[in-house]
Amino acid sequence: MALLIAVVLVALVFEYINGFHDTANSIATVVSTKVLSPRKAIMLAAVTNLIGALAGTAVAKTISAGLVDVKFATTTTIICALLGAVIWNLLTWWFGLPSSSSHALIGGLCGATLASANGQWSALIWYKAKEGVPWYKYDGLLPKVVVPMVISPLLGFFIGLFLMAFLYIVLRNWKPKWVSTTFGKAQLLSAAYMGFSHGSNDAQKTMGIIALTLAAATTAGTLDRLPTWAHFLYQPEASSAVYTAQTRLGEIYLADGPLSDPKAGISLLERAAAGKNVEAMSLLGRRLLADGNATGAREWLAKAAKANEPQAQKALATLLDPAGTDPAQAYLRDAAATNKPINGRAFASTKITGMPTNSTETIAWLGQRADAGSGSALVRLGVAHAEGKGVPKDEAKARALWETAAKLGIPEARLNLALLNLGHATGPADTTAAVENLKAASDAEGIKVWIKLVCALTMAMGTAAGGWRIIKTMGQKMVKLQPVHGFAAEATAATVLMTAAHFGMPVSTTHAITTSIMGVGCAKRFSALNFSVVERILWAWVLTLPVTAVAGYCLMQAAKMVVGP
Repeated sequence: MALLIAVVLVALVFEYINGFHDTANSIATVVSTKVLSPRKAIMLAAVTNLIGALAGTAVAKTISAGLVDVKFATTTTIICALLGAVIWNLLTWWFGLPSSSSHALIGGLCGATLASANGQWSALIWYKAKEGVPWYKYDGLLPKVVVPMVISPLLGFFIGLFLMAFLYIVLRNWKPKWVSTTFGKAQLLSAAYMGFSHGSNDAQKTMGIIALTLAAATTAGTLDRLPTWAHFLYQPEASSAVYTAQTRLGEIYLADGPLSDPKAGISLLERAAAGKNVEAMSLLGRRLLADGNATGAREWLAKAAKANEPQAQKALATLLDPAGTDPAQAYLRDAAATNKPINGRAFASTKITGMPTNSTETIAWLGQRADAGSGSALVRLGVAHAEGKGVPKDEAKARALWETAAKLGIPEARLNLALLNLGHATGPADTTAAVENLKAASDAEGIKVWIKLVCALTMAMGTAAGGWRIIKTMGQKMVKLQPVHGFAAEATAATVLMTAAHFGMPVSTTHAITTSIMGVGCAKRFSALNFSVVERILWAWVLTLPVTAVAGYCLMQAAKMVVGP
């Protein structure tokens, strides 16, 4: 437990350093153009970073579950990854080099995880496809880190170059005084936009690290004996129960009645289908077919039919061959042969390492773990009581156990409570009560609010500490800037960051703003750039990922020798 607290504290130290390290990049232009004093620029950045950090969680989800195998990410692994990133950030800050905190964190995480997995490269998620979404929304290092690492600097440079060239053409007849006055005011907006986009991308990375740490501790049972006041630390991994809950809730919203909300229902089914829930694919396909979208329907029905979902097989057969002749008969035969109940009606359970296989021993073992506060054991014991397996059937006892587990945020518990409210497979239904539990289970894949708030506030405090060394490099040594140049660079970099955050790509604020400034400078003339400074920056970029990966790996290996694997 002490190690877990140490990880969270080191993660917040990293976030604080990120605040004055990377945020200096985001406000360098507005300070160097003298539109704002350093103090005012820092306060503007602190506020906009805070707002941006609370605006979404796509990047946090990528860091917490999309880059490395969670089972190898122990608390020791995370602390070694963070220490490697912190050391590199402080080193580059001391020399005034705008290196990437994002890539320092990712490099440290990959290196430490590789060491934790004893050199198994499969511990790193290189590429993980998702059903029904384009490649750029896939998880993994290639689509979320490597490709954006190349594309985002190029976009920053060329968009900055073309935007500045466009402004030169538009403003060629303006008096210099008018240009400075107009874009001095406009740069206040672009600086705020830059701060917001930085918060929406960078602050989320530490959110993801903390969520990853707590999820690993929850899975390992480290948090089983927490006192009631500390239950907010419990962070169960997103599981199939989340997608089943989304499917059930989507089904309710698509049905006629007072709770009908077709738009929300389809959105929920799309989320569940992306999580490979077969029933969601079938329901979504049949709904699209009913709405006249045969192309979209066929795609989802084919995926569900391939997984032997009978209703999808029947619908696909009708879609392929309304007359019922030979080409569609195979699907109809498969549907008739399947004869299985609809997915999701069975109570959701959880996997628990070390659970006895003998039913009598299992109940006693689960009881001990449940008394110790294990959310997984509470869920599993509740299923036993609800179904009468190894104990007398007692749905009231099951409900009590699940309500206790639900307080820990366990999605399976919320789903099971909803199934009880819905009368399970048959029986009277209490739909309104079920919807509340289904909503809670459906959102269990998200980052908790307290994590977002703590990370956002920590980054804002770090921003308030400033980062004058890097501001001088970015805004004074690399190229001389006027307000119009600062506006173009900030608007360009902020747009690149916001786009990346939307797709859950943890790209570098440093790369985006630096290359945007380079592009803006080159629009004036290539000789406007100080190439010796640019060369130092590029070296820092190239070295960040490998150096921090090696640092994370070495720190983890040293930790294994001291505290054991």
